[in-house]
Amino acid sequence: MCNTKQRSVIISLMIKKLSIYSLYFALWQGIAMMVNRPVILPSFVDVFLRIFNLLLTSDFYLHVSMTLIRVIQGTALAFILALIVALMTHESKLLKDLLSPLILITKTIPNITYILLVLIWFARELSVIAVSFLILFPVLYSQFKTGLDQINPELIELFKLYPEGLIHKVSKVLVPLIKPYLFAGLKNGLSLGFKVGVMAEILGQVQPGLGYLMHIARMNFETTDLFAYTAIMILVVVIIEKGIDLFLIKK
Repeated sequence: MCNTKQRSVIISLMIKKLSIYSLYFALWQGIAMMVNRPVILPSFVDVFLRIFNLLLTSDFYLHVSMTLIRVIQGTALAFILALIVALMTHESKLLKDLLSPLILITKTIPNITYILLVLIWFARELSVIAVSFLILFPVLYSQFKTGLDQINPELIELFKLYPEGLIHKVSKVLVPLIKPYLFAGLKNGLSLGFKVGVMAEILGQVQPGLGYLMHIARMNFETTDLFAYTAIMILVVVIIEKGIDLFLIKK
């Protein structure tokens, strides 16, 4: 009986969401038909058909996968180093005071500045990884540091009564206690990293990559393609976020 009620609630929520999305898609289609200039605003039907055609081409998957690989590499590097530095500053107030101004400065620098500088400093292939790292590191560090600061000081004092070393303290106490912050950082990091990674690919004309396809579409005034690639970006980000959420639920 309970399962039947839950199933009906889920179905009703899905129908509600589908109705809302359908309303927006219909509104988009209607405005596009009134404008009647695909180069300004392509119709929903044209964009949907373009997405369908893209999903049938193997080259498109190569571009998307290369973008994902670069973003994952940059995110993983930022995640690991941010966690290490956060743990170090948690143990050393001097190191925390030394790094605080640097972290503040890096968080306030506009993303476009990072991208332009990295394109000067690094080869195009490495630029996406470097940009993802530079933008994500201060964000992830702040999130991990917040998680460490939320730990009950009494637990830390209690742990000091036992003879285990620092590695045991980190792996068995600190990291498990901030696990929600770690997964939240991973989720937000991959989403943000994918967006800035594509931006770096567009400006650096890095190929193969989704950003390169968007650059070509912009140069050729293929607005339908731009909308289709943007929709694919949104879909990838949603899949990443939902995948991490499902992993957390299973855990």
